[in-house]
Amino acid sequence: MDTNRKMTETISKDGDGIRDQVVEIANNAMEKGREAWNDLRDQGQAKLSKAQKSGKKAWEDTQQVVQRHPGKAVAISLAVGAAIGALFSFRKNKPEPTSKPS
Repeated sequence: MDTNRKMTETISKDGDGIRDQVVEIANNAMEKGREAWNDLRDQGQAKLSKAQKSGKKAWEDTQQVVQRHPGKAVAISLAVGAAIGALFSFRKNKPEPTSKPS
């Protein structure tokens, strides 16, 4: 009986040690995950800020060009509108493929 008790105590101690190791591994993994998440979030925010600044700069440049050359701006707008309209018109009038009767 004494041998069984010693084996049970040994197994219990070993189980506690393994549990502690698993908890430590899990905590390390969670910490690394948090760090990776924070790094990715910071990178995303930096890229978003850069894209917003680029977009704002492009908008301001476009406004300046339109103010300096209003005639060209209207002509380009008309050409782009006509091209888009032609694309939609072509797509709408495209004949449907017919299937051969079996």
